[in-house]
Amino acid sequence: MTEEKFIDDSKTVLKFIKCYCDNKHTDRVQTKDSLHLCYKDKDLEQKIEYELCHECKCTLSYSYARLQQCPHSEKPKCRTCTEPCYEKNEWKKLAKIMSYSGMQLGVLRIKKLLKLE
Repeated sequence: MTEEKFIDDSKTVLKFIKCYCDNKHTDRVQTKDSLHLCYKDKDLEQKIEYELCHECKCTLSYSYARLQQCPHSEKPKCRTCTEPCYEKNEWKKLAKIMSYSGMQLGVLRIKKLLKLE
């Protein structure tokens, strides 16, 4: 996987987790933090700031660690990977987040296209 792909995938997973956390965990305290991007022991000199609840922060940390350790040079979509690196419970949790957030972000995109927002 290229560094650009790693950065893009890291930002994408954060965007999906953030959307889910903002909509589903409104009663939880969100704290500010940042993710310093490193890939294959190389500092990419990029930092992504975010606000998440504790549970979603743990999910992001786990997902980021899996992404860093992806052994494929051409990273497949995780759902089609023949060698999944996620534990089954974590995979189910992230699949739920991605499904929910994908719908929410898709609806927002349609509203912007129709200028309903």
